Amino acid sequence: MGDCVYLASYVHIWGGGGVEIGNNVMIGTHSSITSITHDYRSVKPMTETIVSSPVRIGNDVWIGSNVTVLPGVTINDGAVIGAGAVVTHDVLARTIVVGVPARKLRSRNA
Repeated sequence: MGDCVYLASYVHIWGGGGVEIGNNVMIGTHSSITSITHDYRSVKPMTETIVSSPVRIGNDVWIGSNVTVLPGVTINDGAVIGAGAVVTHDVLARTIVVGVPARKLRSRNA
């Protein structure tokens, strides 16, 4: 975890697969970041399967309230994640994403 990271109340981070958080990051209340999940495709009971993939959050990122970030996602520098978004894929630098699943709304101006 970098410098000047602000975690609001009730943020949950499941870091079993690795979570990196850069500098100057804000994470809103009731957000969830997970680097582990279960394999629904397995013939074993899902409770016996663990799939891990690291989450990387760059510098100067703002993650709104009630956001879910799934395993394997990279959120690059300067990105903004709108409240309630579910982030299933990487987010480009200085990009604003919203929705379920999260999609690009626009880029941030310089």
